Amino acid sequence: MKPKVRKIYPKVLALLAIPFLLSGCARDVDCNTGESHVHKYMGSNKRGTIVNYFDSEAEYIEDQYQDVNYDTFRYYRKDDYIEITKEDENFYKAKGKMFKGTDNWDFLYSIMVAKQDYLEYSSNEDIFEYWVEQKPAKRNFTGNVRVTHYQYCGHKLTYKDGKWVNERSPFVDDIRDIIDEYPYFEIDCYRQVQKEYHVNKDALDTITLEDFDEFTRPDLSNTSMSNAK
Repeated sequence: MKPKVRKIYPKVLALLAIPFLLSGCARDVDCNTGESHVHKYMGSNKRGTIVNYFDSEAEYIEDQYQDVNYDTFRYYRKDDYIEITKEDENFYKAKGKMFKGTDNWDFLYSIMVAKQDYLEYSSNEDIFEYWVEQKPAKRNFTGNVRVTHYQYCGHKLTYKDGKWVNERSPFVDDIRDIIDEYPYFEIDCYRQVQKEYHVNKDALDTITLEDFDEFTRPDLSNTSMSNAK
């Protein structure tokens, strides 16, 4: 069932003359709507924008995630809310900070774009390094190389034994493979998988990721939410 989203401040000029009749929520005060509800929140970072719903009255909600270093994503409360039943409150508590993937596909796609596989080269000290411009064969490198690959997981909430249970999906190479069955996602819904290889040192300045087929990479030329051909 699709929830009915309401505006907290109806566009009725008469209410401006009688402010004490307002039953909505101002972002700096607690609600007095009289019914159970969850608020719409929106936040953005360099990956894009996320729309989410929380059982909260806070002006903003923070969600820490791991990128290169730990960073903080901040949701800000909007003037929209969804009426829910008392039973629904437990669902939103179990959902926590996870967001619905189908409402935020652009954000999930941007994660896959940002988290593309990359190739690293090993020095004599067995320290793997990533190089873009400088050819590795011009340095004192071994023939050891490492591919870093990204995989993704989603979540679904299942009602079992009187409570909502959070079930995580298997890790997959493309978010589209799980978004229907596992519709909720955390902001850091990815992990790194690495595989090491040894190649001839003379080939180091010509090898590319395409020379290694250990992993399946998502088709990023397809920007839609479906992998259907």
